[in-house]
Amino acid sequence: MNTRFAVATHILAYLGHSQGQPVSSEVLASSAGTHPVVVRRLMSTLREAGLVQSQRGAGGGTLLARPATEISLLDVFRAVQESEPDLFLVGSTNPSSHCDLGRVMQQTLEGLFGPAIEAMRTALAAVSVHQVMEELAQRVPQQCPHASG
Repeated sequence: MNTRFAVATHILAYLGHSQGQPVSSEVLASSAGTHPVVVRRLMSTLREAGLVQSQRGAGGGTLLARPATEISLLDVFRAVQESEPDLFLVGSTNPSSHCDLGRVMQQTLEGLFGPAIEAMRTALAAVSVHQVMEELAQRVPQQCPHASG
């Protein structure tokens, strides 16, 4: 199962909690429970989407490129989805044109999946990374080293 969206959201929420302090890929990987190489690849994707920026040199790392209130989960989803196929993309299937069912399957599925895709996009657009951070703040024990950023 692909975890890119969840890990990217985790990274952005962590960066939002860092209060403008650059965070290394090693720290982010430790928090997300993944390898720093995975984080660096995601950071490249998020940087290309304009969601994060890198700061080089001593004390360098990654920062949010804009306020967490201005980054929606739809922005995150679109950023990481571009390099991954859409789960609902039925146009890439190749049903038989010699089969009555096969000839109409793509059109049928697109019609059925369309409202679900639109509902998902609407729901993701309505939630900002800042809202994720607020939800996390309600659940994070105060003794957690990552709670204060």
